[in-house]
Amino acid sequence: MIYNVAQLLKDAPGSTTDVELDSSDSLDLREGEAELAGPLTGNLRLHRTNQGIYVDGVVHAPVRLECTRCLRAFTTTLTFPLREEFYPVINVMSGAPVEGPHDEDAFAIDRHHQVDLREPIRQALVLALPMKPLHSEDCAGLCPHCGKDLNEGPCDCPTEEEDPRLSAMRALFAEAGENGQN
Repeated sequence: MIYNVAQLLKDAPGSTTDVELDSSDSLDLREGEAELAGPLTGNLRLHRTNQGIYVDGVVHAPVRLECTRCLRAFTTTLTFPLREEFYPVINVMSGAPVEGPHDEDAFAIDRHHQVDLREPIRQALVLALPMKPLHSEDCAGLCPHCGKDLNEGPCDCPTEEEDPRLSAMRALFAEAGENGQN
């Protein structure tokens, strides 16, 4: 996921190069973010801009997630866009340092004129993760009383639970029913 862009930096703004995502490098995901279930794939286009290199494309990442309803582990493929601009730190022609953008979070093209896509891909992957992953839209979840997976069938717990806040009203209805009133 590291590409040499020296030749593209020498070209005129507007020049492009297409690359296929090389996921032989590992993607350093932090604990709790996600777990990759296979190699990343995707096609990217590197655009020469007047300031640097703009990367545009789509990434496909197979990930292992846990269903938030039933806690079952499952694998799915997330597809997300990657759109980032990289700024050089060294002028490719003269070798002189280049003053980059004033944004400290901007991605840099290193001293060897290489673009490292691992961190932008990690950030985009984290943003693409679902807030509440479900292995299926119709997942029934777990029984709140016994913890049985309701996707495998119903449990033996009572289906209706009385709300203690309504006990006074229930008593009134029961009393009214004993007196023959409707």
